[in-house]
Amino acid sequence: MVRKELSAAAVFLESAERVEWVEVTLRDGRTYEGNVIRNPIRRTGTVVNAVTETRHDFAIDEVLAVRKVLDPRTASLS
Repeated sequence: MVRKELSAAAVFLESAERVEWVEVTLRDGRTYEGNVIRNPIRRTGTVVNAVTETRHDFAIDEVLAVRKVLDPRTASLS
């Protein structure tokens, strides 16, 4: 079995799945906030934002950066 090395984008998304709320920046400048769902077989991902009730699909190779941000659902509780 040949082991493929993960791209930087795939590594970003793997860690993003472990946190509650992230900001995903794509190579074309689009930025989305929400929870990340990743499909490693199809090499795609989805950002689901429960606050605005939206979802955005993207290819994993399009990801430029992922960072954890403050969850707006719990920000007012602090």
